[in-house]
Amino acid sequence: MTAVLMCLAIACAFPLFAESGAAWQQADFAAELYRHTTKNPGENVVISPWSVANLFALLQTGARGDTAKGISSALRLGALGDGSFSAAKTFREARADLACATNKDVVLELSDSLWLATGFRINPEFAALAGDAFDAEIRSTEMGAKGRTTINAFVKDKTHGRIGNLIEPPALNSRDTCLVAVDTVYLKAQWQVPFMKSATRERDFHAADGDSKAPFLHSTRHVEILDAPECAALRLPYRSSSLEMLVVLPSGSNTLAEVEAKLSAKWLDRLAAAPWRGRADIALPKFDLGSEHDLKPILAPMGMDAAFDPTRADFGNIAPGRLYISTAMQKANVTVDEDGTEASAAAYAVMQRGGVRRLRSFIADRPFLFLIRETRTGIVLFLGRVAKP
Repeated sequence: MTAVLMCLAIACAFPLFAESGAAWQQADFAAELYRHTTKNPGENVVISPWSVANLFALLQTGARGDTAKGISSALRLGALGDGSFSAAKTFREARADLACATNKDVVLELSDSLWLATGFRINPEFAALAGDAFDAEIRSTEMGAKGRTTINAFVKDKTHGRIGNLIEPPALNSRDTCLVAVDTVYLKAQWQVPFMKSATRERDFHAADGDSKAPFLHSTRHVEILDAPECAALRLPYRSSSLEMLVVLPSGSNTLAEVEAKLSAKWLDRLAAAPWRGRADIALPKFDLGSEHDLKPILAPMGMDAAFDPTRADFGNIAPGRLYISTAMQKANVTVDEDGTEASAAAYAVMQRGGVRRLRSFIADRPFLFLIRETRTGIVLFLGRVAKP
């Protein structure tokens, strides 16, 4: 159950795209990202589709040609195609809508930043668009160990200490590193109806590899439960906000994998179409989990392969010369207890100079011929073979 929680929470917390008729099917992107992320069915997983999409949409505004189209395809931006201003407009509006979901009981903080290697310059048009659409800060820093320390301190502050070491060695060590894009998300939200701490007690959690004891939140209250043949989903709204968590529990005859396979925007719409409302006894395990994801093997098969290829990537709207994404990672975590939810995510992408001619190797470690000749006439003076030196 916990493996699917955060993906669904993010996907369902931001329904504005489907409702507004915009081209971006964010829940479809979230579902596909989740499917490419999960490898071990017995492993806890948490990922922030919003953070990944926002980071790469920022870079997409500086991409051109097949690179821009590939990022659009991977993010499922649909009819937006490779139009950077259309993508920027979509995310500008999204950030404004998300700001409306916050209040004194629901804190949602988003940040984007571009860290430039000392002496590296980006196009003024890209800098202006990044600031306008993504509210991105632009800073200069040395790369290497000093850059990691500086950026990690920034991320730790933005995530209220929940992510303290986003970038680890050897990232940023390459002399070709010229830009690091960083996205952070921090959420702290109180349940609309908190759980009583006195009602928390241990019970069995039936995992695939056996039963174990865990502390469970308990309550009897009026709720909404969304029913489908393969699952039931409990809605847990946050106080005075449009944000909610969905807890999706497979039916007795279905596995979690079968439910995960159905994840899509249309499936979520059908699930929400006919909610059951009434009083129910509910029990939910408290949990505190985190994940780390290498985004390159996740996003490249989704259509973003050109962006990671030093010979094909085209981010010419960011800066002159050839840039490509050498590394991209995300760390995310979530804590659920009696009061509500605290969660954070941070993602970064390292951009390096690409298109550099690589050194050839010539290792004569097997039998070979040799010639000694005069170059003007072509006269061969000696010819031989080395079968065993």
